Amino acid sequence: MQATTVLTSNPAIREIVYGGHLLALGTASIAASSAILLGRSPTIVLLVMAYLFSYGAYMLNRGAEVSQDSISDPTRTSFLQGRSKYLTAISAVSFGIGYLLASTVSLVFLGALLVPLFLAVAYTVGSKKMVRLIGARRLKEKLLIKNVVISFGWSLVPLLVGLYFRSITLTLAAFVPFIFFRLMSNTIFFDLRDVRADREYGVRTVPVVFGSRFSYRSMNAFDVSSAAYITILIATHVLPLYSLVMILLPAYSLVYRRVAQKPGSDLAFLCNFVADGEYLLWGPLLILGKII
Repeated sequence: MQATTVLTSNPAIREIVYGGHLLALGTASIAASSAILLGRSPTIVLLVMAYLFSYGAYMLNRGAEVSQDSISDPTRTSFLQGRSKYLTAISAVSFGIGYLLASTVSLVFLGALLVPLFLAVAYTVGSKKMVRLIGARRLKEKLLIKNVVISFGWSLVPLLVGLYFRSITLTLAAFVPFIFFRLMSNTIFFDLRDVRADREYGVRTVPVVFGSRFSYRSMNAFDVSSAAYITILIATHVLPLYSLVMILLPAYSLVYRRVAQKPGSDLAFLCNFVADGEYLLWGPLLILGKII
């Protein structure tokens, strides 16, 4: 029996994973890690906003891609089927509450949070006007642009946390590329799972265009880059020594990708539980690093 079947036999776990909560909690964890590096304690309002914006973007994407997801991840699609017609509304409510909370912080912070909404809409829904700009209606349809957009969106978290606390430091700015490298590796891994659906719907991804062998080499390169980058930041005292624990993250993804290359591996489980679960580790890892 595959790991996915075993773990999703629990209704609560199915909701957390397929309902988009794991990924949203992971975003909150990255926000918490950014606050820790800033020397601040993450507030409940900050964590809730991080959760809501991530959850809203996830629901928008799932609502727009039910047909395609039925090929790439039928278990998740089946789980969301009963609420599929409400996903766009759920997304709107999530963003709406998030912006209401942001308005209590500052106008600059509120304005900056329009960027994630723009990226989510351009990535998932798109516009005919974008065809003239990039040759595709949606950002996700262009080779590598989808990976860059997702990675860029997540890498904004430290800067948004800095705006929230009204203190954008060199440490936070330097943390941005590390997140970008981590997300590039993650998004290419998900593209491996989605090859069949992407080919059918004409979405040009790295695995579709260059194949799985090149994809694994690319992910290895991003992992090594992220590990080398954070080591350099620590050596130059841009990041505190305790943040060295973050080097466990690229090691973590190297391990699950090694498992993914074995015959009969459960890519759905590795993507939905293991890969997405990485981000939940960020905050706790930094706290552990400070304690040690």
